[in-house]
Amino acid sequence: MRLLIVEDEPGIALVIEDVAIDAGFEITGIAGNMSEALELGSEADIAIIDVRLGDGITGPSIARALFSEFGLGVVYFTMTPDLIAKPEGRAVVTKPARPERIVDALSMAAKNASRREQAHLPLNA
Repeated sequence: MRLLIVEDEPGIALVIEDVAIDAGFEITGIAGNMSEALELGSEADIAIIDVRLGDGITGPSIARALFSEFGLGVVYFTMTPDLIAKPEGRAVVTKPARPERIVDALSMAAKNASRREQAHLPLNA
């Protein structure tokens, strides 16, 4: 499963990357803002998104855009989960998080993404 990391703090992004690679995810890129995330979105299956980036509280907007444009599964990663008014069934991982919690949330998003992909397969596939 291909993962896009949307995090503007390089140290945190690298920790997520290491945890995800160890869990078997392929990293398609690290985006530090909304425009980078949308540019890289087509290459991923799921994304882990910091809610508050350098360009503001753009995480929910990025999540909606990545889902609507590319069908990506989303995990929110934040120190302030109350900033997410409607997580819309998406996992919310609170910083700091243990690696197991990150992997669990990514795995759930990956399963949901796989179900969406299977739902769009032709009946004879």
